[in-house]
Amino acid sequence: MRKHLLSLSFLAMSLPALSLEAPTAPHIIVNGMAEYKSEPDMATLSVSVSALQKEGLKAKQQVDSKVAAFFSKLEAMGIERSDVEAGNLVVSPEYQYEANKRPQLIGHRAQRQLAIKLYQMDKLSELIDTALAAGLESVSQVVYGLKNAQDAKDKVRLEAVNDAKHKAEMLAQSFGMKLGKVYSVEYRSAMPMPVYARSLKMMAPAAQNESADTGYQQQSITFTDSVDAVFTLE
Repeated sequence: MRKHLLSLSFLAMSLPALSLEAPTAPHIIVNGMAEYKSEPDMATLSVSVSALQKEGLKAKQQVDSKVAAFFSKLEAMGIERSDVEAGNLVVSPEYQYEANKRPQLIGHRAQRQLAIKLYQMDKLSELIDTALAAGLESVSQVVYGLKNAQDAKDKVRLEAVNDAKHKAEMLAQSFGMKLGKVYSVEYRSAMPMPVYARSLKMMAPAAQNESADTGYQQQSITFTDSVDAVFTLE
């Protein structure tokens, strides 16, 4: 009987669980898994602002002007400044390269990245149009998320624990044994899979001919979790 029970423990476990501490008495090792999907209630829009001028100062001033105009439009949409993360302004020389010729300085490019958190999902298309109107060149990506992601993480973790308990009880009953107490547990945290909308180059003709709603459709966010547990058998 002991030999069969130990074989069962190896069949019911996943490979990472081999590091679990197990008793010498009859036991069973199980892996509990769970998956939880939720519709996003927020989105983070990443945009790029750039300007090319002969002088670096003028390029910087042009970028500053675009960003200021964009902030003004965001406030009109009800988006707070605190919901916008602005990266550092970078100014660098830009050269033109031709075969068998020395690189020629064509000017200085100023660039700045912005990330806008949007909590009104029905305004996503309007936000993209607003970025265009403010002279921003591209939307590099849209990442969907949850304002209270911790609630979803707690829920899927509890479901993984319950799954481990259920598997252990079913296996014990199948072998005519009684499930005992938990002997040890190993938890492997799993991060939720981020959901990205495809990139949209806002200055490309193809992008201008299609609806932003088509390019940025909401998708479910998937949370997964896993836990390994050792139960004694009676």
